[in-house]
Amino acid sequence: MRLWELGSRAMHHDESLHALYSWYLYVGSGYQHLPMMHGPFQYHGNFLMFFLFGERVRSLETPLGDKECPVCLSQQPFIEQTESLWFSLFQIPLLKIEDCALYWRCEKCLNPFAINTVNIPSQVAATRQIIVYILLGYGHSQHKQTAEEICLKLTGFNMTDEEYSELVSRLGSGHEDMVEAVRQFAPTMNAIGKQAVLEAAFLATYVCCDLHYEDRLRINLIGNALGVGLEFVDYAIAQSRKQGYYSIRRLSCVESAVR
Repeated sequence: MRLWELGSRAMHHDESLHALYSWYLYVGSGYQHLPMMHGPFQYHGNFLMFFLFGERVRSLETPLGDKECPVCLSQQPFIEQTESLWFSLFQIPLLKIEDCALYWRCEKCLNPFAINTVNIPSQVAATRQIIVYILLGYGHSQHKQTAEEICLKLTGFNMTDEEYSELVSRLGSGHEDMVEAVRQFAPTMNAIGKQAVLEAAFLATYVCCDLHYEDRLRINLIGNALGVGLEFVDYAIAQSRKQGYYSIRRLSCVESAVR
């Protein structure tokens, strides 16, 4: 593991493999020797480095009392969730690096909400933008009904005609970096919210085309902006497939091309 000049020279291919598979060993996925890799000492040595010098997320929950939840449609207990990233030694948190999440959460449905905003879960706005952004990218922004169906199935909230038109106009200008926009939403969401955003990205892609390398890469980048790993992205996609794509049909022009 190289700890010096990280900013002046990126990892080369072998180093990235060593880091990735050592991380898999560290998080409990085990080690399996493959011909393309070095022997086990390399990976167990890196595993030790991850154990000695790492980072951990610490959470703090503060009760807020009962509030009206728009998902549960009733008064429910809420908490304020704060998550901070800490430098750790021997897995003991020692030094706070940064705050990585701050949101309110309904204790019944577990949906996240932006601070002082309990009229709509925080993932809804991000989900709407992702759906419109991907439909625009594939040249299918005229299919408003499909966008509304995906949003409703994943969040329980619809898009009005005005909201859809505004997003098409704003995102269609090409002046907004969607990955950066998602990164701004991420601190207000928990795993439930992030899964909804990733499933929206996958379903919006699914209705437009067969999933190829570039399409999956875009979804991976959205996952990276949300602060989740590839395993979480895989899980979100698997959930959509398990649910039968939520009975959302592909666009007729795509079905004809596939046939």
